[in-house]
Amino acid sequence: MIGRLLGGRYQIEQAVGGGGMSVVYRALDTVLGRRVAVKVLRSQFGDDADFIRRFRREAQAAASLSHPNIVNIYDVGTDGDDHFIVMEYVEGRTLKEWIQQRGALPVAEVVDIGKQVCAALAHAHERGIVHRDIKPHNILITDSHLVKVTDFGIARAVTANTITYAGTVIGSVHYFSPEQARGEMTDIKSDIYSLGVVLYEMVTGHLPFSGDSPISVALKHVREPLVEPRQINPAVPQSMENVILRAMAKNPLDRYDSVQDMASDLDRVQEFPDVPKFVPKYGDAGSQETRLYTPVSGSAGGAEAKNGEHVAQGGRRGWRMLKRAVLWTAAVVLVVAVVSTAAYYIFTTVMRVPDVAMPDVTGKPFTDAVNQLVQSGFSRDNIQRVDMPSNAVAPGAVFKQDPPAGTTVKSSRPITLWVSIGQETVAMPAVENMTLDQAKRLLAQNGIPGSQVTVTYEYSDQPKDTVIRQYPREEVAVVPGKDPVQLVVSQGPQLVTVPDVVGGTEQDARQQLAGAGLTVGKVQTQPDYKAPSGTVIQQAPYKPGDQVPKGRAVDLWVSSGYPQDAKMAVFPVVVTVPPGHAPVQVKITVTDARGPDQTVVSETTSGSKVYPVQVVVSPSANADIKWYVDGQPQGEKVIPYNAG
Repeated sequence: MIGRLLGGRYQIEQAVGGGGMSVVYRALDTVLGRRVAVKVLRSQFGDDADFIRRFRREAQAAASLSHPNIVNIYDVGTDGDDHFIVMEYVEGRTLKEWIQQRGALPVAEVVDIGKQVCAALAHAHERGIVHRDIKPHNILITDSHLVKVTDFGIARAVTANTITYAGTVIGSVHYFSPEQARGEMTDIKSDIYSLGVVLYEMVTGHLPFSGDSPISVALKHVREPLVEPRQINPAVPQSMENVILRAMAKNPLDRYDSVQDMASDLDRVQEFPDVPKFVPKYGDAGSQETRLYTPVSGSAGGAEAKNGEHVAQGGRRGWRMLKRAVLWTAAVVLVVAVVSTAAYYIFTTVMRVPDVAMPDVTGKPFTDAVNQLVQSGFSRDNIQRVDMPSNAVAPGAVFKQDPPAGTTVKSSRPITLWVSIGQETVAMPAVENMTLDQAKRLLAQNGIPGSQVTVTYEYSDQPKDTVIRQYPREEVAVVPGKDPVQLVVSQGPQLVTVPDVVGGTEQDARQQLAGAGLTVGKVQTQPDYKAPSGTVIQQAPYKPGDQVPKGRAVDLWVSSGYPQDAKMAVFPVVVTVPPGHAPVQVKITVTDARGPDQTVVSETTSGSKVYPVQVVVSPSANADIKWYVDGQPQGEKVIPYNAG
């Protein structure tokens, strides 16, 4: 898909995320020249009419929304077998990434994010649309802290059908409302509950409920009380905790009536932090046991009779009761006889159900399997379809049946066929910043074996054996045992040797440091008696020969020349060599502000010569010139600072 021009317009650049139904790519709109996000339906669902309808419903639901806090929908299209939605591309991170990187967020930041999400949901709710999957993964935050709510993929208009899709409860289990977990009607209060879970995670850095399986987590939403936020983070004000407790009330009657009401309370969180604690009024919904009541008529008082009347009427009453008993007994015997005869006739003729050998329909498309079962004598109405992921067969084919093939059953027997909706996937967990061992254990716990994982190493400032990048990214759907998973792991920083750049020019220093894999940091100039202008006189913080990580910066100090109070003078040194004398060795040394015993002349001459010797003097350093012939001292000259 990377590099493909989708719809003749959208140049796919890279995958940036995805889920069980689709993959999201960053792309370039070649017509308008802007970056966009393109959500492409996974290929295994391309032939499934139900999934395509759901995919298009997402576009229709989201396209009807226009709000600064909702990701815009630009286009919907089809390219060959690929169905796609073009959306606004948001530069930034998900709220989930913020929480994972920073832990519990400041209350002021939580209030700001919560109010922006409320604004987005209010816009959707006013148009009869419930998001149904509010979670930090679907909340994007730009660098300017603008919140964008995305993924209306399971949003539906508020109707009596807002419960499940294809028999499956919709939403992310850690952010489920109790009514979602029970498979009941969902409305705007389900979004309010899910937003309450998001606020809880923001102020504590933790989810309110977790478990070994999605079912266990869902049951905790229904049954278990949560650990209140202030027990985890005492810095949370009571006003903030109250917003969360009310939003996450198990009974919808105890929750906010609207996200606007919730936003109003968030507005007052910091202004009025100390308030009475919120206490639910109605308690848990659906927790009362169903009772069967038997109506009672008459009264105990009317049952009493005087003893005399009872004795007087006893004989007559007994006779009447005996007659009635005989008549009722005869009637019952007659009815039983008639019913038994009729039942025997119906059972042996009309209701007799034949035995049928159960055929093997696994591996066949669902429609073909049903036709074969009907031809074998089973009723179409008794065949139930269950859609589930499977790696064994192609999407749309039967991978399991009950009763099993080869068994002999009644033709009226209910039959269940499990139909593949594509390969079973798991959501890629976030393993960045973990050690490699921790990452592999977490992947294995999520059904991704070590044999599926490729590990590559690169130099990094992060600690050795730390995962620095992962492919696919977090939450992208992965087929266990099939889809490649790559972890890029730090092997620690690459070490290089610091060169000695003191004494050379600044340009030479830059070239040497770049060649060693280092950079130049701060460059400062200062006057210096010992070094000409442009000469490096000091390097820090690393000394020559130090082993440091590649890419580190080295600061330089460069000479700007002699100080302003320096004076320069020239003194002529005369060396006399008699005519015809053998060549002599001449040496001249200078001690001045630049340093001691500097040899300025060392040569052999066969005749007399005058040597102009330049010296530099300072208020604290005079100049001392000495000269030698064949190693013997010949003269000395001291030049004071104030010599003129």
